[in-house]
Amino acid sequence: MIYPAHAIAAYCKMKGYPWETTPGHLNLVYIEGLNEDFTPNNDRFDEWNDLRIIVDHRTDTNAPFLRFFQVATTEPGRKSTFAPAAKKLGGVARLAFRHYAGKWIQGYHQFSKYGTRHPALIQKHPEVVMVHRDFNMDGKRTGDPISPAYGINHHGVMPGVVPKLVGGHSAGCPVGLDWEQHLEFIEITKTDLRYLENPKFAYSSTIIAGDDFLRFRTNIG
Repeated sequence: MIYPAHAIAAYCKMKGYPWETTPGHLNLVYIEGLNEDFTPNNDRFDEWNDLRIIVDHRTDTNAPFLRFFQVATTEPGRKSTFAPAAKKLGGVARLAFRHYAGKWIQGYHQFSKYGTRHPALIQKHPEVVMVHRDFNMDGKRTGDPISPAYGINHHGVMPGVVPKLVGGHSAGCPVGLDWEQHLEFIEITKTDLRYLENPKFAYSSTIIAGDDFLRFRTNIG
């Protein structure tokens, strides 16, 4: 079976998603339903069972490699799913599987409940991202309508907090579990050569279904 970075690059190209091969031009990818060793899990509702990944390319061989990965969630937690605010929006947001081009910039995510904020990739105004609205609150995308959404940020949890469940830590945002790793994620994104040339650079990201990715990886050997 080929290395994860090669498989991720090949998968994205197979799907027709844009893929950066220039060293220092980072590819931000989330794979839903995978463990840290890239084996499948049950992808249970309200659990931290997804991966946040950065793939770069080597300057000597141009081969893709994993620059970073951490446990994360690409899905909202149970608390956010059943919140009255989510129902008013037609259901909590759940990112659709696809590539999102140029949607995020460096900034700060605001936790209104705690009155604090922290470094994050925040959604660039007036860009929108496409999400499923979980109106029936079953924790799935199946049959849910797709609509544009705002305020979907790549953020972390809180310093000193390692929550067992996603709960209210995500209402549709892709969120990293470990706080220090989240800060490392942000610092690595700041090394992207395009950001160094232009601090207003807008990052892209891809959300992948883990089961589909593993089928593809197995088929290509």
